[in-house]
Amino acid sequence: MPTPPLPPEVQAALAEPPPTVIATVRPDGPPVTVPTWYLVEDDRHLLLSIDATNARGDRLAHLRAHPLVSITALGRESWYDAVTVQGRAVEFFDDVDLELVDRMPAVHTGGPYRIRRPRTAVRVEIIDWARSVPKT
Repeated sequence: MPTPPLPPEVQAALAEPPPTVIATVRPDGPPVTVPTWYLVEDDRHLLLSIDATNARGDRLAHLRAHPLVSITALGRESWYDAVTVQGRAVEFFDDVDLELVDRMPAVHTGGPYRIRRPRTAVRVEIIDWARSVPKT
């Protein structure tokens, strides 16, 4: 798998806001996958904003216990056109005034994030990545 920095075409594919799934590891070992939103911070980092009060899948607890993560963004036209990023959660901080999560819906749905409760931002350092492109 290639390592960072992400080339511009991969950054562009990730910035499209495609449907995305994140895989984390529960503290007791099994993997968990859930849909997620993210933002591309730069060619070496992604940002997540996770509900600090939500037990659904509790990605925050998973990432604190096991910081390795896999994020797969599926292509909008074809899910065969996908980018998978392997990374490590390297920083956790309050999503003050929900600034980060409010930027995500603007990218993903075109509107503000409607659920107003505390969130934790997570900076994910990209370890490596892969892109699959459909064969024509």
